[in-house]
Amino acid sequence: MLDKRPTARSLVAPLLVAVMVLTGSCTQGSPDTAERPGSPAGSLWSDETVPAVSGDPAARPIEVGTEFTTTSDGVVTAARFYQGPEDTGAVTATLWSSDGTALGTVPITTGPSGWRNVPFDEPIPIQAHGSYVISYRASNGNYPTDPNTFDLGATVKSGWLTARDGRFTYGEGIPDQSGNGAAYFVDVVFEPTGPSLRSVDGGEEYYDTFENSLPTSPDYFPLAVWFARVTSPEEAAVDRTIGLNTYVELTEDSDVRVIRDSGMFALPSRPDPLASGQLTTDEADMWAGAGDAPWTGRMPDDRPICVPEQAKCGYTVMYAFRSKVPSGVMTFTNYGKGVTFWEPRDAAERFVNDFQDVVSADNYWFTDDTICQADQGGVLTKDGQADLSPAECHLAANYGVTTRYVRSLVQPRAAMPVWNFVEVGHPFEEDTGGTITGPQIRAAVWSSIINGARGIVYFSHNFGGPCLSYNIFRDRCGDGIRDDVRAVNDQINRLAPVLNAPFVDGFARSDGPVDLAAKYHEGSLYVLAGSTRNEGGDATIALACGNADQVEVLDEGRSIPVTGNTFRDTFDDGNAVHLYRIDRTADCDLQ
Repeated sequence: MLDKRPTARSLVAPLLVAVMVLTGSCTQGSPDTAERPGSPAGSLWSDETVPAVSGDPAARPIEVGTEFTTTSDGVVTAARFYQGPEDTGAVTATLWSSDGTALGTVPITTGPSGWRNVPFDEPIPIQAHGSYVISYRASNGNYPTDPNTFDLGATVKSGWLTARDGRFTYGEGIPDQSGNGAAYFVDVVFEPTGPSLRSVDGGEEYYDTFENSLPTSPDYFPLAVWFARVTSPEEAAVDRTIGLNTYVELTEDSDVRVIRDSGMFALPSRPDPLASGQLTTDEADMWAGAGDAPWTGRMPDDRPICVPEQAKCGYTVMYAFRSKVPSGVMTFTNYGKGVTFWEPRDAAERFVNDFQDVVSADNYWFTDDTICQADQGGVLTKDGQADLSPAECHLAANYGVTTRYVRSLVQPRAAMPVWNFVEVGHPFEEDTGGTITGPQIRAAVWSSIINGARGIVYFSHNFGGPCLSYNIFRDRCGDGIRDDVRAVNDQINRLAPVLNAPFVDGFARSDGPVDLAAKYHEGSLYVLAGSTRNEGGDATIALACGNADQVEVLDEGRSIPVTGNTFRDTFDDGNAVHLYRIDRTADCDLQ
């Protein structure tokens, strides 16, 4: 499926002319969590959990399992599963990495019904944010199940662990078929190994590996604007006052020297010795599709694109654009709904890994009037099973969902920086999509960063609504959001050394409706937290180490007491973001 609406590039040129003339995360928890703050080991389901169906009537050999992740490094010491009264044929349990490698297998002896632990011969190390499957072989079928546990993208979360899906196969190897919402109650005993440092994606010195590239200084965090016009120092100065520091794509009459002399950086689509990299193209995954067919050389507004016309040639397009970039120059590509929604994972991975050095995607969750459909946003949040309600769809946390998904496509894991797009106006011609607000922009930006984005690109064109604009940062169309964007950019620029510092996996976790990321900088720990549901809610945040008696809430003029290494805060709505600084953490041993 191809979105029929024009892409940014096809609409920018006529809009520029016109303006110049006019001057104008649902989470389903287990009934009783199996891990409490401070406990050394945990599992996904408690001993009190009983499957809805004690034994599936199908009596054929099958491997059933659970796909899960963890937010802490640690070891799996045992497989754990619920054995129903008819499930007497369990023979082996296996822990798999996401690529299908068996990390450990243990035989299962006969035993009573109920929850059973089967220890591995040796503890098996697993990494934070990796994806794993724990499974067992039911030689006679009759496995316990609940058909609705993971329905519509729901998860099971307990402590450091999150279960995302039930998996099965009738063949050999890793269970690679989705249970379509079903859980099979296969679990692990997981022991976190304590907080550990993890570098930002690509590493802190990544940009230094290219010629004349972006800075690697700790005080630079890319805050870019898409497809701007910069012909004078005055135009660049306006953008700097908003906190912008980078341009991704430029109009043909823009002057890169003006940008560099203004202390800013540019990634245009044309070679320029003063540029800090080069854009390949925009959204080829959408307008050319995932395929190797010949390309006509035409762009979206001048079809046909591929030969034959109905073929897909996106890989050919990307290879052609990448080949035009001089050796040693950093390349940047932005993708769209093809990579994030429509293409199989292996096809999306090829786009993400084969053609550029920095990658981004643009999913405009607040303003796109079709993104709530099952075959669009529903793919990432409900496994494509249903449309999203407005409350589930138009949510700042979904910008983090996009970031997290694109990062998951990068191979090897964390090998390159992923940036994320956030709209700041009315990016579509249709009026039905609406216009984003300042608080929504701030929350979307922080959700992206909390989930690992190493740069933000603002889409500043108004193609619809009551105030058409080529760049709302510079005219009256942006009066309603400019101060909010300036404020969040100022906050990010001040915190850039923290954002460029290592993550701390296994330090902070929460039982509430929030996304969390922890950072370590100059002896202090920082926890970044953003709401994951529009109605907000309270969240208790548990810390794995330290002896802090309070946390400072940055830029809010308040602090919160810490008791038993936990503190509690309120997130008023889906746009709530709180940033915490925590001292007295020497015993975390993070040097």
